[in-house]
Amino acid sequence: MTDWSSVKQVRGKEESNMSKKQQILESALQLFAENGIEATSVQHITQEAGISKGAFYLSFPSKESLIKEIIDSFMKGFVADIDRVVNSLQKPDEKLRLYFLAHLALLEKHADFAKIYAQEPMHALNEEILEKLIHYDTWIDRSLLSLLDELYGEQLRGRRYDLLISIKGFVRIYSQLVLFHPYPHDIEKIAELLVEKTNVLAAYSTTAYLTEEMVELPMPGPEEVTTEEKLLSVIAELLEDGQHPPLMAESFSLLAEELQLETPRRAILHGLQANIYDYAPAKWLSYLLKKYEQKKSPDN
Repeated sequence: MTDWSSVKQVRGKEESNMSKKQQILESALQLFAENGIEATSVQHITQEAGISKGAFYLSFPSKESLIKEIIDSFMKGFVADIDRVVNSLQKPDEKLRLYFLAHLALLEKHADFAKIYAQEPMHALNEEILEKLIHYDTWIDRSLLSLLDELYGEQLRGRRYDLLISIKGFVRIYSQLVLFHPYPHDIEKIAELLVEKTNVLAAYSTTAYLTEEMVELPMPGPEEVTTEEKLLSVIAELLEDGQHPPLMAESFSLLAEELQLETPRRAILHGLQANIYDYAPAKWLSYLLKKYEQKKSPDN
């Protein structure tokens, strides 16, 4: 069993390592965006960051592990943001607008990573990294399908996968426009335009090509992979990775203790999830905890 008080005590010792790690991540992102992943070596990254190769390998065992961390950090936040939109109390048509807006706002905020994702040839990424990208993309597809079902219901019978693919095409085209055509783009207006196009397709398109058998979502959904062990692992990473406000640090520790009980109490889990909901570093933990609660109480 993890000694959570010991985990908290080591945080101070990790601060200098964490700042160096962040320096490496920022330098790598910049170089990957400028030159591509394949053309950027560990030496290029260390030169840009002003550190030794030894310092790099203390933070990351390899260039591939660095890429995986960048992808994980970006995609976990994105999946959590999309989930919050889809499961919010907004009207379904407003959720769709917010869905598009979340995509476009994230591009503006993380343009370096988005350029890598848009430009990098797939053969430049190893199989494990490709699998990660497919995994996260599948989770986002599940959320979007849930929103389309809520918004259009029976009206979309037999056409939901074609509309899903069309929406992804719209998003990709306008994302490239925002990223690679320097201009003060109005992402609010783009989001409204995409809602209009989606509504037109849903209402007037009558031909379908894709079936459920053709378009399988083979990766397990978040509810299927969210276990007590997974949650405890994420909490341990949070407690090791940096300093947090006292309320957040205490919430993480209490959550870890609760998850180690034979039967974690739903009221406690729900209250702790509310505590960390708006704390940015815990966005992924909040998302997974919500899925864990849904798995344990599917009717609520």
